Amino acid sequence: MPRKSPRHAQTPTLLAFGAAVRERRLSLGLSQEALAHEAGIDRSYVSSVERGGQNVGLVLAAQIAQALDTSLATLVAAARL
Repeated sequence: MPRKSPRHAQTPTLLAFGAAVRERRLSLGLSQEALAHEAGIDRSYVSSVERGGQNVGLVLAAQIAQALDTSLATLVAAARL
């Protein structure tokens, strides 16, 4: 199970990014497990990202974007920060 990022968990930025990830994932018809598999990360980590509990690093954010067949820039822009 991933550890939360207590310092930044639930900040508006992480909540917005998580919502953008969830929205894109659902629009593609992917489960969290399928996204996790494609991104090479744990399913519980995807869940935590979507709930705003993880301060995602740049490399993992890029892996998630690639697994969602989009660019990181597009994913961040969709977060409406």
